[in-house]
Amino acid sequence: MTPGPAIGLVFEALSPEHASVLFPILGDARVWKHLQGTDGATKEQMRTGYARRAAGPAGATERWLNHAVRLADGPYLGRIEATVSRDGWAEIAYVFGLAHRGHGHARAAVAWLLGQLGVDEVWATTTPANAPSRRLLTALAFREVPPSRPLASWAPGDLTFRWDRPR
Repeated sequence: MTPGPAIGLVFEALSPEHASVLFPILGDARVWKHLQGTDGATKEQMRTGYARRAAGPAGATERWLNHAVRLADGPYLGRIEATVSRDGWAEIAYVFGLAHRGHGHARAAVAWLLGQLGVDEVWATTTPANAPSRRLLTALAFREVPPSRPLASWAPGDLTFRWDRPR
């Protein structure tokens, strides 16, 4: 368990056990309106997916960071993830429950994640219709650019954003 920045967030390495607390938050189909796929239509599917994430990648070409996010004195909010390439760049993603959006939690969680990656180049994607995600990325100094990396979360029509560590 790792405490987070300013607003009292706690980051826990994602495990299959998190399915029981995150399914009520992330199991709602509306959470995934602007995202590819879901964490699972059932708690058991979510548990299986989280076990796969917790096991890490099959090869040594990348490392995965997956964390459940909760308030220090309260509920679980969602999760954050990153794939860090051995080539020195990363791709991130985040998903938070509907009731926990608009309070700055996702922005604080992603800011914390950027500090954990150990790389100078980070990518994220979002759909053009996902204005809150675009605002979050822009607030954290991501800039919209064409993709120059093989991004796993990119789908045709998505916007790509790049963050470079300030010098």
